Parts: sequence; C-alpha cells; structure tokens
Amino acid sequence: MTYFLPLETFAAKPGWILRQNSQTYGFVKTIVSPDGIRLDMGDMKVGIRPPDWRVTFWNQRTKFMFDESIEEFKARVPKKNIQKGWKTKVETVKPLEETYSGIKAKHYRWVEYDPNNPKNFFTLYDYACADNIGLPKRLMEVASICCYVPAGKGLPLRVTGSRQVVYLYTTLASKTMVDPEIFKAPKGYTRVKSEMEVLMKEPGLAKEQEVSDLFKAIPGK
Repeated sequence: MTYFLPLETFAAKPGWILRQNSQTYGFVKTIVSPDGIRLDMGDMKVGIRPPDWRVTFWNQRTKFMFDESIEEFKARVPKKNIQKGWKTKVETVKPLEETYSGIKAKHYRWVEYDPNNPKNFFTLYDYACADNIGLPKRLMEVASICCYVPAGKGLPLRVTGSRQVVYLYTTLASKTMVDPEIFKAPKGYTRVKSEMEVLMKEPGLAKEQEVSDLFKAIPGK
C-alpha cells in the first residue's frame, strides 16, 4: 500500500521555537527556520522572509498590517549618540559562553570607547548569540538587526541594554519542523502607513488620520 503525505510535510524545514522575555515587549514567541522569522507578541505579529527580507507587521485583532524592507526598518532603528571623538567596537567578554535552554551562545559586548584611553568606555549592549544552530547566516544577520545589535555574530538569545534593561532573554528553546506558511501575513488585512498604526490604531477610529496625529499638541495648549 502506498501512502501520500500532504505537501506541507515536505515544505516544512527544521527550525526553532523560542520563548523569550522582554522588559519592553513582554512575552515573545519567536519562530525561526531557513524560511523566515516570526515574532508573536500577543495580537501583534511580525514576519520576515527571504529572499527580499521584507518585514511585515500585522495585528490579529484589528486586522491592520504594514510592511517595509529590512533597509527601511534598519533606518528607523534609534541611533546611538556616540560621544564626539569616540569609537565603537564589539568584543568578547567573560564568561565567554552562556547557555540558554541547552543552546550554547557566545558572549559579546558592544561598547563606545575613548581611543586615547580605551579603559574609558560605555556599554551600549551586552548580548549573547548562537551561530551553530542550523540557520542561514543572512537570517541571523536580519534577526540581529531586529534586536538592535551588530550583525554577524549569530542569532541573539539575550540582549541587555546599558542600564541593565533586558530587551531579550531566552527561557525555552525547542527544535521542531516549521511550516513556511506561518511566516506569511494573513490575507484580507487592511494596509496602514506605519508599524505604530498596526500597534495602536482601532477600527473606525480617526479613519482619516494617522495615529501619530492623535499625539500632536492641542492648539492653544
């Protein structure tokens, strides 16, 4: 007897489901495979897929969506105000290796420093990345861009800011087969003009306004 498996069985590829906590975004479920990156933060979803790596945001409750290129997303990343005459670098620091749910990650620190006195430095981000978990290099670079840390070190599993703000901390990692369809935004959503509108705009509210208009100063105040 011959059995025919569904096409999805052949399309799925090995990947990871990560549970990650963030003081900024709360609980984040991250799904990664060679076919893309997906972030689930409550009703807010983000999908990023090769080959063009467009970043798509959608709100499952309001049915709004917005997309942009990874270059446009990167241009919106808040720039670090480096002190005049100072430089930046990424260095390995002790402990050289950290482990998150069984995944070994290398420990890095991104700093700005005074080239005339290298001992005088300021930490921008302290982070840990895994580079040997079966994911394409470009995908891990895109993930780093989304986490605001320098690309090229692997998939970020922990990102801590200069004031010990935990932007990302992996508490659980599970290897699994991942269907590429989950990285695509659902059809039938209404396109809006910004990520902020996806996050904050309500159906039927201020239809002719962008969300940013709602925060402008009231005339005469």
